[in-house]
Amino acid sequence: MHWNLKVRVIRLWIVPDKFKPEIPYSLEMILQDEKGDRIHASLGKTVIKHFREILYELGVFQMNYFVIAPNIMKFKTTTHKHKLNFTVTTNVKEIQDPSFHMDIFNIRTFDKLTIHHNVDETKLLDVVGHVASYQPIQQIKQGDNNSYFINIVLEDDKLSTTLWGELADQIQPHLTGSAYEPLIVVCQLMKAHKFRENYSVRSCWYQTKIWINPNLPQPTEFKDRLISSCDYKYERLSQTSSQKHHSITDELSKGVVSFTYLSDLSQCYEESSFWIAAKIVCLELDSGWSYLACNNCITKVDTEGTKYYCKKCNSEVKSVIHRYRLQLSVMDGTAFISILLWNKETIQLLGKTAKELKEGLLEDEESSYPTELGDLMEKNFMFKILIKDSNINRKDNVYKVVNFTDDDTLLKEFCHPDLQDSLNKSLFEYEQSYDEDKLFETPIKSSISECGTLITEDVIDLTTKISTKSSKTAGKSTRHEIKDDLNVKQPSNKIRKVIKKEKNT
Repeated sequence: MHWNLKVRVIRLWIVPDKFKPEIPYSLEMILQDEKGDRIHASLGKTVIKHFREILYELGVFQMNYFVIAPNIMKFKTTTHKHKLNFTVTTNVKEIQDPSFHMDIFNIRTFDKLTIHHNVDETKLLDVVGHVASYQPIQQIKQGDNNSYFINIVLEDDKLSTTLWGELADQIQPHLTGSAYEPLIVVCQLMKAHKFRENYSVRSCWYQTKIWINPNLPQPTEFKDRLISSCDYKYERLSQTSSQKHHSITDELSKGVVSFTYLSDLSQCYEESSFWIAAKIVCLELDSGWSYLACNNCITKVDTEGTKYYCKKCNSEVKSVIHRYRLQLSVMDGTAFISILLWNKETIQLLGKTAKELKEGLLEDEESSYPTELGDLMEKNFMFKILIKDSNINRKDNVYKVVNFTDDDTLLKEFCHPDLQDSLNKSLFEYEQSYDEDKLFETPIKSSISECGTLITEDVIDLTTKISTKSSKTAGKSTRHEIKDDLNVKQPSNKIRKVIKKEKNT
C-alpha cells in the first residue's frame, strides 16, 4: 500500500535498549495530518541512523514508502487501527507550511474522566490544567531499583496527577518558583487510572511529555479562559504533606503501585511491582518451608555431619537460626503463579517464627508440615509482588511477595469475578468429590481446563506437590503413579497430615 503523507510530528521519543540504555532501541513518533487524524510510527534500531538528523518534534514533513502494520500496542497512542514502520527506503522531506495548524493536543476534559463515562485505560490521553497543589518528591522500591515520583493536583476540576522520574525533576523548579500567575501544565500521553469512584492520571514510560506554560494555541486558550473567568483568583501554590510510607489504599488509589490479574503478568517487560488478589491453592514444599541460616549473614548454611558451614562467611558457623522460605501456588480465576514469602512476610502471615513451628513437629518426620501452613489453604489475600529480571527474561514463574493484606473491602473490589464466585468454595473439596468410583469434574476444574493446557498441567503439578509432601509414603511415589491413582478414594485429611509432639504433663 502506497501512502503519501503530509504530517506534523506532534510527539517524538527514544526507547532505550533495556540491556544497554545508552543505545536507542527504537524511535517512536505520533504523526498528525491537517485534518487532525493521527497515526503512530516506529523506527527500529537499524533504521534510526538514517532519519535521526532529519526528524524533530513539531516539524512538518512529506513522507512515503512505509511498511504498514496493525496497531497492537499495549498502550495506544492513537486510535488508528494501523501503525507505520519506517525502512531504509522510506522517503522523508521537511517542508515549510505556516498554515499547518498547531493544535497538537487531544485534550480530555476533566468532566469526561468520571465513572459516568467509558474511559479506556489502554488509550493514552492529554490533559491540561493549572497546578493547584503538590507533594514533595517521593521514592518507592520497584524490583531491585528505586523509582521516584511527584503528585500534583491539576485544577480545572481537581485531577490527581502522578509524574514519574525525569518528569518529576522537570516540574519541581516551577512548583517552588516565585511566579505570580497560574502554572499551566499540559500532560501529553498520560494513562488514566480508576480507583473506586475516581479517576487519576499518571505518566507512561517514555511516551509522556509535560509542557509547562507552553506558548501553543490550546493551552494559551485555556489560560485566557481561566484568567477571564469571574470566580478566578490566583493563589500561590501550596505544598501538601505526604506520608513516607504509603498505605495500600494510597498505593492503589494514586497508581503508585498498580493492580493486575495474573494472566497479565506475562505482558510485563519492565521490572516493577504489582498488587494481585488471589487464593492460596497449594503449598509447594519440594524444597521445604524453612532453612537453617547463618546467624551472622542469614545465608543458608551447608551441613557437614554435626557441623554447619557458611559459604558467604567462609567459615564454620557456631550459631544458626531457622528462617522461612515459603513457596505457595495461587490463582485468581485467570491463571496460576507461584509466590515466594521470605522470613519477615511469613512471620507476619502466621504470627509465629520458623523455630516455633519446627518445635511443634517430630524430629524424625521430615516430610510433614505444620497445621499453621495447612490453614492457609483456600484463603484469599491481596499480595504485592515484585517483577524481576528473572521473571521477564528467564520466564521464572515464581514472584517475590513484599507485602500482603486480607482486607475484605479491597478483596471484594479487586477480586476477579471467577474468584469471587468461588470465595466460599474449596478447590480441594471439589477435586475430591466422588460418586462411587467416578471422580466428578467440578466447576472449578472445568473453568481451569477452558483456560488452556498450561493451566491444566499446573493443576496436576499442584496436586502432586501436596500429595508427595503430606506423608512419607506419598513422598516415595512418582508423579505418574499419583496421576494414575487420582480415582482412588482417599481420606480428605491426607493432604494436611501433621504430626506434632506430645506435651509432657
